[in-house]
Amino acid sequence: MVSPAFPGLFFAFAGLVLFLFASISPPAWTETNFLSATTSAGTTVFGVFGECLKGGSCTTKSVGYTLSLSGASDVNINPTVLHNLTYTLILHPIAGGLGLLGFIFGLIGVAAASRAMTVLMALCTALGGFVGIVAFVIDMVLWSLLKNRISDAGYHATLGNANWFTIGGTVALFLSMCTSVCGAFGRFASGRPAGEKY
Repeated sequence: MVSPAFPGLFFAFAGLVLFLFASISPPAWTETNFLSATTSAGTTVFGVFGECLKGGSCTTKSVGYTLSLSGASDVNINPTVLHNLTYTLILHPIAGGLGLLGFIFGLIGVAAASRAMTVLMALCTALGGFVGIVAFVIDMVLWSLLKNRISDAGYHATLGNANWFTIGGTVALFLSMCTSVCGAFGRFASGRPAGEKY
């Protein structure tokens, strides 16, 4: 019989992977980004810990960074508000970390047939889901404002796939929380030598 914690475990893993992909955006990996902007100098991609000019240099990894657009010095894309919002991008790895904690609790819940671990998985993934919602709202504000500033200056800018990873990870963590709560009320391993017997 499949453990009642298994569906929550599956969705926690999915949320963890999606937030991992969103978090390894530029400067670590340019294929995943929140925004890409094209000028005569090339395409600049923006991520959680910095930005890169595709095929060129990247900024150093840091929590919060100065927004710049290569080849467009006439565009002010780094006002104080937008610069300060880059500090909040750390919420993506935090949500992923909470998904990881939920996944670990879920593994223990499945392996040991533990109702308590299933409840802890539900709590971690619920918190991760709420952090994910906050991160997604901030993403939409930051990257939409930045995209509009760049477009208004006559350059091409598009939102990237990391935004979809963020919303997908958030939904997966909430599904994990829902299925974990339902699983916590399920029937746990009576007759197994290990785990709690209810």
